[in-house]
Amino acid sequence: MGTLTEGRRRHSGSSVCKKDSESEDDANTICSGAAIKRSVVYYLKNSTLHGLKYIAEESITIPERIFFGLSFVLVVILSVFFISNVYMKWSASPIIISTSAKQKLTSNMPFPAITICNLNQALLSKVELIGRSSTNFSLLMGLCDQGGDTTISYIGTWKYFKAILVDVAQPCEKMLLYCSYGSREEDCSWLFTSILTDDGLCCNFNALHPSYLIRNYSDDVRLETAHPNTRYEPIDWTPEKGYARNLPEFYYPRTSGGTGIRMGLTVVLNASIAEYYCTKSMSVGFKVLVHNPAELPKVSNYGFVVTAGREARIPIEPIYEDALPTIRSIKKSVRRCLFSDENDLAYYRTYSRKNCELECEAKLLLRECSCVLYYLPRIDPQARVCGPNDNQCTDRVQTEIESSLTNLSCESCWPGCFELTYKATISTASIVSDPRFQAGENLPDYIFHGPYSNASEISILHFYYMTNIFRSTTKSEMFGFTEFLSNTGGLLGLFMGFSIFSVIEVFFYITVRPYCASRTLRQRHKRRQEQLRWLTPIRMPVRRAVRRNRGGLLRNAPPPAYNDLQKSRGKLDKPAPGKRKLWRTLQVRPVDRVDEELPTYPYLD
Repeated sequence: MGTLTEGRRRHSGSSVCKKDSESEDDANTICSGAAIKRSVVYYLKNSTLHGLKYIAEESITIPERIFFGLSFVLVVILSVFFISNVYMKWSASPIIISTSAKQKLTSNMPFPAITICNLNQALLSKVELIGRSSTNFSLLMGLCDQGGDTTISYIGTWKYFKAILVDVAQPCEKMLLYCSYGSREEDCSWLFTSILTDDGLCCNFNALHPSYLIRNYSDDVRLETAHPNTRYEPIDWTPEKGYARNLPEFYYPRTSGGTGIRMGLTVVLNASIAEYYCTKSMSVGFKVLVHNPAELPKVSNYGFVVTAGREARIPIEPIYEDALPTIRSIKKSVRRCLFSDENDLAYYRTYSRKNCELECEAKLLLRECSCVLYYLPRIDPQARVCGPNDNQCTDRVQTEIESSLTNLSCESCWPGCFELTYKATISTASIVSDPRFQAGENLPDYIFHGPYSNASEISILHFYYMTNIFRSTTKSEMFGFTEFLSNTGGLLGLFMGFSIFSVIEVFFYITVRPYCASRTLRQRHKRRQEQLRWLTPIRMPVRRAVRRNRGGLLRNAPPPAYNDLQKSRGKLDKPAPGKRKLWRTLQVRPVDRVDEELPTYPYLD
């Protein structure tokens, strides 16, 4: 009987050790090289990528496997090459300018701002009243660009220059003899305001009020007092935001009343040739510029000339450029345009390339010549106005800015993403003043038979739209992320059969499959531990043993005799009613595998 018991114990011990070693092997199986190899082979056989299953195919030879492996590598290289070309095109030219699919109405856009300047910058009768040795005369020479006396050391300020400029220039009420807009004759003082340009004091129609054009507006900027009887209310407008929803009945910048000469702007101008004193050209007449209402004009370089004694027809075509909000995500240096909220101008509220160039020119002049020309933005209120003795420096700086070949340039002034410009063409003819000639124009008789009857001193200008609809251009993404993804997916699908599900497969074999395998091994190990847990002897808790020792038993005393122990525990050995019997308690649990050996219990005898 003792021999049988020892045999069972040895057999049970070897079985337990065998199971423990198997559990350790299972725990290390997932990280072994063989397991990784099996996973890779399984992936190659079941992958949706083209050509990989031939690499793991066991029925073909090794050279054939190598051929398919090299073919797959070549296909991957070609895919990367073509995808890199698509990415370079996407990053190098992300913007495309296309014609808008929808036509726009000219009635939703402001009629262009029109600046008219007399080529004469100072009235002779006014200049004769100024002393040659006075400071006002030195300021006048700065206006006329006459720098004969370079010894003038007077530092001019905007306050004094404004006073002399308004005093010697031809006022708008003297230059404008007749005005009509939208087939309705109107007071010229209601339509035109005085404005300061590089050609002196000029008359401007339909421009933004200075309070909406300049950031820190003050009455010091105003060249004339507001007309008390005007009924037109100034409103804000930008090329990006457009007009507000709720508009007053009469406002400016005005919209177009229609097409043709009748619905456009018609003005009759008086040149006053006898009052000519200084001019920047070699002719008599007027210089005209059609521009954006939110921009200050630079008439000297960009205006066209209408000589006195001529009638001109000037058809206008609006050119509007807008942009989609999606290009905001593209870097400014790549899209090369700015939105209104990206405005970094210090003087103007509305960003445009022209306004940025004027600010840039003022900053460069202030840095190089320590002065600012009278018509440029006064970014520094304390800066002096350039005088005749500064002509050499100002001419040099302006020449370098316009050439764009030196460090003094304004290349950082990018165009706005929303811009409105106007294209104007001109055709002229001589005015006939013969009383026998019956004119077809609906002009008042006092123009030709009154004090301004000399036709050689007047000019008639007609500004109008040719059509009431036009197409704008839109800046949008040439390759957005969706287009880039579709082109990339098309190339990968063409060469490799790649799809989004291929990425999911790779993710599955790298993460999900190893996790599931390790989880299965842990559960199997747990079940084995539960099957063998009852073999571990039940030990009395330490605290209970200490309490019993305190009751009188010595800690190192020998255990009681077996017969005494059976007598003291007799009642506990009797099975209680309803309890399972000993043979049911010791009944062996069913095992998972048939080939596993049944556990032995060494104390059954």
